[in-house]
Amino acid sequence: MTVTAAMAPSADIRETVLEFYRRMLAGEADAANDLISTDPALIFIGSAGEWVDDQAALRSGKLDPGEGVEAGPDPQAYANGDVGWFADRPTWHFADGTQAEMRMTAVLQREVPGWRIVHAHLSVAVPDNECVVLQRRWKYGIPGSSAAS
Repeated sequence: MTVTAAMAPSADIRETVLEFYRRMLAGEADAANDLISTDPALIFIGSAGEWVDDQAALRSGKLDPGEGVEAGPDPQAYANGDVGWFADRPTWHFADGTQAEMRMTAVLQREVPGWRIVHAHLSVAVPDNECVVLQRRWKYGIPGSSAAS
């Protein structure tokens, strides 16, 4: 049996993702995209049904300055060799001034230019009982509330 070394905290991964956030909030889409891997295994997942595995589609999105993700109180990052992960409870700032508390996880790999995001999942935490009602509403157009189901 081969024993794998334990994951260790990674300031480099943490700083890479926080820089990704900074570039998004600054409206620097091209610069933010530079921190995303070009690996064919890339996939980004969101809470509104997004499942993006197409490089061109992922990189075509633009944000207005001030729109994007702001780090939560305690982002975590770990690595083992050339692979690592990041987890955070960031706040998404929308162009209209509203915001939403999110959850984000990301997998990064070390590439020639440095750490790059190869997978990310950004979603809004919704209690299970409310999620079922929302999914019914989205899928079937059924009006209702958590009390109605």
